[in-house]
Amino acid sequence: MKRIILTCITALTVIPLLAQYSGPGFYRIKNRGTAARYISIANDKVSDEAKQISLSSGYNQKIDIEALATIKNAEADPATILYIKGSEENGLILEAQGHNTQSLINSIGKDLRLMSRDGFLYSKYDGMQVYLADEQWEETEKYDNCAKIISNNARTSKDDWGNYPNYVKWSLKKVNNDSEYLGINPSEGIAIDNKYYTTLYTSFAYQLSEGMKAYYIDQHIYDTKHVEEPIAELKEITGGKVPSGTPVIIECSSNNATDNKVTPLDENLAKIQDNELAGRYFCYILFKGRTKTESENETAATLKNALEFDQNKMRVLGIKDGKLAMVSDNDKALKVTTKSNGKGKYIPANKAYLPIKASESSTATNIRLLLPSEYQVAASISKVTVDENNSKAGVYTLTGVKIKEDSNTKGLPNGIYIIDGKKQVIR
Repeated sequence: MKRIILTCITALTVIPLLAQYSGPGFYRIKNRGTAARYISIANDKVSDEAKQISLSSGYNQKIDIEALATIKNAEADPATILYIKGSEENGLILEAQGHNTQSLINSIGKDLRLMSRDGFLYSKYDGMQVYLADEQWEETEKYDNCAKIISNNARTSKDDWGNYPNYVKWSLKKVNNDSEYLGINPSEGIAIDNKYYTTLYTSFAYQLSEGMKAYYIDQHIYDTKHVEEPIAELKEITGGKVPSGTPVIIECSSNNATDNKVTPLDENLAKIQDNELAGRYFCYILFKGRTKTESENETAATLKNALEFDQNKMRVLGIKDGKLAMVSDNDKALKVTTKSNGKGKYIPANKAYLPIKASESSTATNIRLLLPSEYQVAASISKVTVDENNSKAGVYTLTGVKIKEDSNTKGLPNGIYIIDGKKQVIR
């Protein structure tokens, strides 16, 4: 992720780009440099090194703000959706990923207020006016950067506000589901019957668009002494409105983010109490020099805020026998890095996973996900005990009443039967 040079990381943010601010709501902040990257809240930690730097100690001094990353492709990244509120008189507050700008800035030991004028984001720091900037020397690179706070001396022109390089200028853009939108990108590689599946975990509530569904897991049976295979029940969120902080499984009709738009909602929706899924806001691994993507080889992480995937305690979205499942092995559902001792695997940012008990790991290797009607049938079948009297040829009810001498099921009503000694479902 590209770093931003910022006068503060997250804090009260006064932004007289007010021609672009139309009141409280969801926005994105886009850099005006040629790379046109967006600010995202990608981390909630700050390195000890950043806390110790003084901008007054030298020319062109800057502080990396690891919490703020700038990214090129923002359409499918929930971390770029910033809820902004406040006023011109008192300043604007940015909120995202469960944090606000004030708490992030204070983490470097400075009480900073980020303000804006003519597209600049600036503040006071150690008696100086400092600015938020993208990585100017990497404007055309495809990598993500971080934000930085830079001092007055780092500007290329001294007093001419109109001639500052574009990497220190920003645009405030309201999320409108047209040019600025959040789309869902099914990245786990799961396609079943022309439907695509992924997981999502956001700090804001949202409304699904037509053709999309959201599910959570509300109960399970993992013990194979009672079921033929580990199963969990998928419960659909009716109405397509997902509360904030709710990890879910999303069903889409397309694998293109532009077709899977969701609308952020400024609503306090009731929380779902029986959801067994868990979620993760951050997966930030900072290596020496820059943040690496999942395919790059580095071994010396200097700042890590990521949840390592544990096969004994976690399951991620996948496929089992052509059906949707929570599985113990699906690299496409994980962020994978190469480490000296093998591959490091992490829960990706803004994704969901299923926690399990270590004692369940051996039996719940793969967990079939079933809709309520299917789950009830599977659970009912598993609890039927076939005694010796019902192991003879013919068709029996679950109570042991013989209703057919042979195994012909023609004309039987839908239900569960014991046929030639084996439980079967007739539909």
